[in-house]
Amino acid sequence: MKKQMNKSFDIKSGRVQQSVNKLDGFLRAEYNSEKNYLEYYAGLEVLDKVISIKDQVIYGRRGTGKTHLLKALQEKLGTNDEKKYLPVYIDLRAFKPTLESDNDLYYALILFQEIIVEILKCVYVNLEYLYKEYSVDQQKTIIEPRRTKVSALLEKFNRHFDGKNFTKMGETGFKVNEVKKLATNLKIAKIPEIFGSKEVNKRIESEDEKIKYISFSDMSGAILELFEIVDIDRIFCLLDEWSEIPETCQYILAEFLKRTFMPLKITIKIAAISNRTRLISENRIGLEDGGDIFGYLLDNRYIYELDPEITKAFFNELLFKQLYLMDPKLYEKFYDNKSKRPVHNFINIFLANQALREILIASAGIPRDFLNIFISAYNLFFAKTNNKHLVLADVRNATVEWYGVDKKKTVDANGNAKLLLDRIINEILITKKRCHFLIPEKYEKVKELNDLIDLRIIHLRKRGISHKGIKGVAYNVYYLDYACYTSTNLYHNRINTSLLNEIETTEDFRDIRRVSLEDKFFENFNMDIGNSFKCPKCGGMVDMSHPAYVQHGICTHCWNKIED
Repeated sequence: MKKQMNKSFDIKSGRVQQSVNKLDGFLRAEYNSEKNYLEYYAGLEVLDKVISIKDQVIYGRRGTGKTHLLKALQEKLGTNDEKKYLPVYIDLRAFKPTLESDNDLYYALILFQEIIVEILKCVYVNLEYLYKEYSVDQQKTIIEPRRTKVSALLEKFNRHFDGKNFTKMGETGFKVNEVKKLATNLKIAKIPEIFGSKEVNKRIESEDEKIKYISFSDMSGAILELFEIVDIDRIFCLLDEWSEIPETCQYILAEFLKRTFMPLKITIKIAAISNRTRLISENRIGLEDGGDIFGYLLDNRYIYELDPEITKAFFNELLFKQLYLMDPKLYEKFYDNKSKRPVHNFINIFLANQALREILIASAGIPRDFLNIFISAYNLFFAKTNNKHLVLADVRNATVEWYGVDKKKTVDANGNAKLLLDRIINEILITKKRCHFLIPEKYEKVKELNDLIDLRIIHLRKRGISHKGIKGVAYNVYYLDYACYTSTNLYHNRINTSLLNEIETTEDFRDIRRVSLEDKFFENFNMDIGNSFKCPKCGGMVDMSHPAYVQHGICTHCWNKIED
């Protein structure tokens, strides 16, 4: 029956084309008010991992679905009939102060203030929801006095609700002595730098009558008072785009959240990019991962080479839910009411076997990349007249197109990262016909490597690989993006993809090290980009970005001080 249904479904029909084109426009609209995030979220089991009251940081690169997960979580929490949960979604990009990066404390204070204000505003507009168990007449007597009190809290932050919108009546500022005390308490060095810019000085202390002064304790007190005013079981503070905050400011904001929220019934969920996140300082100021807050990884969940069946099932569901949202009547026949999932071979209706394998590899487990490659491949397929399914050439050409649209310009603009990528492609892909490679763990903080990871050109697959044959050295396993094959005109089936399996079973780790990038590789790279020089005492190449050299002017080979 299913085979007959699939045969009768023409993926080249005008209606199917319209749904794919509509999906393309839908994905490009970053803020689409029509989106029902929970309904079209694929991989609902992930929601079960993050819906607890545990404080969590959700790590994932761009395109892995962090925002979608937080939005779906927001909707899911709002449907809880047993508890009065109030989820507050906050995009931190909307409140980034346009200040110099050395004003970290002030920066964090402003952001923390905006988070408090957003929570107050969310409670204010959702009082009817929080007291929905009461009748309309009862709500009037219950809600109005509470609304007045919440409004009074907002006025402390110079905010007012005019009946339609929240308006800003003026600025808020901070007393100099209070800020200095806070800086001392947080062990922030170079306190005078906090007052370096005219804008900071104006907002910290001024005679302007429109400026209301507020302290950290005032802000914490406002949240404490909110719980005394409103009957609520728990607030979930969902903070998106955390990594857009300067890293030198992040741990300070994290400390404010810990001091204020953790003693109360507030759960923190943070969406962040792992190598651009600093939740705690060397002085243990901030949120300790594994102690105060717990990490959950979105990267590497659906990797075809590691688990083809689970990967296929996820992207099968993802594609169905996205297209179903565009045209429910067209795709409803492919939904299995018994399993509450789409039929397992829905994706096969569109993609021939080889093309399906290739797109799952090309996506590298990233939903955004999969959908954009699929849309581009479908458009290439639709322009032809003889094929019944998307074929390998469609996927390969679509990957090249998506790389050009989404990644190439950014990579090319970063000259050092481009140089590193070219060298890795030549060393690993072209010379050794491999897609996986090893790098000693000590190089995992190399900026250009992390830039390529952020751009989804290189993918981190495994951390901390070690072997008894090489004592004291830990390696990370990386994977070159599929776009690197297409740019060098290599097919995936001509590349040795077995490294991950070999690592688990090999007895001779030296064979694996033949596809590792060791000290010499990075010494040459650092020298070419001007980040290293030859030590006059030992002749070794000194990495100028190494903390030993940056802080103490010490050679990282002979450990002698290098004189200017």
